[in-house]
Amino acid sequence: MNISKQKLPNLQDYDCVVIGSYVHAGHVSKKIRKFTTQNLEALKNKKLGIYLCMLSEQFDRYLNSNFDKDFLNMVKVKDFFGGELNYQRMNFLYRFILKNIEKNTKPRLGVRVEKIDEFARNLLI
Repeated sequence: MNISKQKLPNLQDYDCVVIGSYVHAGHVSKKIRKFTTQNLEALKNKKLGIYLCMLSEQFDRYLNSNFDKDFLNMVKVKDFFGGELNYQRMNFLYRFILKNIEKNTKPRLGVRVEKIDEFARNLLI
């Protein structure tokens, strides 16, 4: 469900909750951060998974800088699924900067389907 567009259901009705967010300039969605902070009590005793969509391999750094330690300690499965650069949605300057970064760092673009499958398997264990 997209928490930006839909009303949140009662979390007590669920045994398992998977939370996902993009990473943009080192930050996850503010709405996702707010959701995890405001619902910390309701998320206790749930089977939790969190994933990030991002290009960088600095997954742990982004998790720790964006989420509360108490929340992260409750999460069973954590992973990142890769990401993409959508140049069509960028202005000229941003597009220019990112193309230079991409040329120099050569990030692995695209969604990593194998990581999604592994995430789901680990969550079900």
